[in-house]
Amino acid sequence: MKQEDLIKKKLETAEKRILELVNSRDLKKLSDTERYLISRFYEEKSLNRLETARIIYNASKNPAKKGYKDYAETVAASYYSMYYIMHAYLALKYKAKLREGIRGVHIITEYIILYYLVRTKKLAQYLYEEYLKTFETTAQIQKLSIDDFHPKAYAYAEKYDKSRAARETFTYNITASIEEYHAKNAIAASEEFINTIRQLMLVK
Repeated sequence: MKQEDLIKKKLETAEKRILELVNSRDLKKLSDTERYLISRFYEEKSLNRLETARIIYNASKNPAKKGYKDYAETVAASYYSMYYIMHAYLALKYKAKLREGIRGVHIITEYIILYYLVRTKKLAQYLYEEYLKTFETTAQIQKLSIDDFHPKAYAYAEKYDKSRAARETFTYNITASIEEYHAKNAIAASEEFINTIRQLMLVK
């Protein structure tokens, strides 16, 4: 299947799922007051997680802190910074918020990106792909089960296989230099993603 067809299929899946969430009121509408409060709350969480990623990354590289290296947590914090900024954007621009306690929030967030940004061409495709790569790396580190995610969310069956195969290697056999490389890239990707989303949040 061609790349364009895969993206089209993913967009169709995202649109169907978002409409289901709206109809079930799992994606609820916000008042103007709630919209601004929730958006600010998520934006602050996003910036805090990004700063956490930087702090952990720098501490892991610090020779004075012998034995301390937590690049995996750097990647996780970078991912969550992207996750939170997306929910800040959703609240501010679309007056919407996911219901508390809903299962599958991470894959739903991917649907939100596909539906509200990629489908509308408000986010360049490469930024979406950077988000997805960071998310997949986090899933590998944290040993998230692929069963936690809707099977149609990722149109690439091969990516599932690679992800499963890479999980053990990444978790147990990865070298410090590779961990550092992934952590550095995760921070760079999240910085770009967050900066772009925050710019979109300023657009009237």
